[in-house]
Amino acid sequence: MNDESFTILLVDDNEFVLRPLSRYLTLEGFKVIEARDGTEALSKVEEDVDLVILDIMMPGMSGLEVLEKLRESRSEEDLVVVMATASSGSEQIIRAFELGASDYITKPLDFPVVLARLHSRLRSRRPRRAQSVLPASVNPWKDIKAGAILDSSYRLDVHIGRGNFAEVYEATQIKLDRKVAVKLLRAGGEDDAELRERFLREGRSTCRIEHPNAVAVLDAGVTPTGVPYLVTELLTGITLEGLLKKQRPLSPSRCAEILLPVCDVLAEAHSLGIVHRDIKPHNIYLHDSPRGEVVKVLDFGIAKVIGDSAANRRLTLVGAGPGTPAYMAPERFSSTLSCDGQTDVYSLGVMLFKMLTGQLPFAVSDGNLIKLALMHQYEAPPSLRSLRPELTHDVEALVLQTLAKDPGRRPTVREFAGKFGDALGIELLPAVEPRPISRMQREDDVASTRSPLARTTRV
Repeated sequence: MNDESFTILLVDDNEFVLRPLSRYLTLEGFKVIEARDGTEALSKVEEDVDLVILDIMMPGMSGLEVLEKLRESRSEEDLVVVMATASSGSEQIIRAFELGASDYITKPLDFPVVLARLHSRLRSRRPRRAQSVLPASVNPWKDIKAGAILDSSYRLDVHIGRGNFAEVYEATQIKLDRKVAVKLLRAGGEDDAELRERFLREGRSTCRIEHPNAVAVLDAGVTPTGVPYLVTELLTGITLEGLLKKQRPLSPSRCAEILLPVCDVLAEAHSLGIVHRDIKPHNIYLHDSPRGEVVKVLDFGIAKVIGDSAANRRLTLVGAGPGTPAYMAPERFSSTLSCDGQTDVYSLGVMLFKMLTGQLPFAVSDGNLIKLALMHQYEAPPSLRSLRPELTHDVEALVLQTLAKDPGRRPTVREFAGKFGDALGIELLPAVEPRPISRMQREDDVASTRSPLARTTRV
């Protein structure tokens, strides 16, 4: 199937869903038309629209009402309509099928799953705008697969990870016969020259962070077809997210073992004017080195490259679902405030809260990202000691200060590390010092040891 020949009408009143999904499908080669309510959707259903993704719950005209109107003039054979819902109930879905829905997807959206469902629905169909079919060669991802050679330097060996905005391969640096990881970003194409230039600029800046607790970025480039990529050291072990799925809450001392090295590398990055912007458990890696566990911070600069794209200058990454916005500082949701090192400090506070209690300070059960953003901006976090009474008042006070809505009231990352160490009576050690891992701990805590970077993560 040649995706470039299909047109999708995307209908959703939630900008945090609409723009990231629109961007993702555009990068996959579809032509995407956006509508923010039912009335606009009906006005944009032209003859060349092949598929509609339609939110059920919208103010004014609901998705079910729009579906009923669509079916008055377009049959299911003529137009695919996929309903999107955050509701766990079955009544609306049943009603949607009664009105002629072709399929449904649930929120928060898993973009690769959405893409697979669209492929399934469109596979046997001929595009309505056949005269606009583009040659397959315009697909920037056409030749990216295991065995491909990038810039005569890197051979892609094994596909090891996929997410909403990246594909990761275990690769070989040909001249040195060295194993590396290659992360290819789903951002590029003929119309993204500015984004590609920014990517190269940010790639060069991340190479400036030469710290033992930052994953080493070895190279950055753009394929001839416009796909940006990063080459990094290849890691083995488990992410903090993977550890928290297996074992939580963590002891305060274990939290310190993980977070103090993170603070050290962030402090160096901030001194260079580099803000990570996407600190979360997925981006903290517990690398199983020959000398023991070494904490590594992943993806410096990637949030800025993707997050500043024209599709959505603040929240492109929320396409990954509530995982990323769950760790965002309040200023990340505002167009009037800039991000600096204090933004990363807030994310550290959210991570520490989850590590100590096993839950997030702010969470929604229905995937409503607007509600989640408002909680970060205006609601006070729950009491730490109400969830875990044995924690000290000093630890609770530090977490509350770190989660302050006003960036100026938060500690710097170095102050955070110092206060956390003081609260636990820990003398700060060099952050690079690896933590010895016993054989039992390797089997227990690091279940995916010896598996390359991104085998255990979403990217």
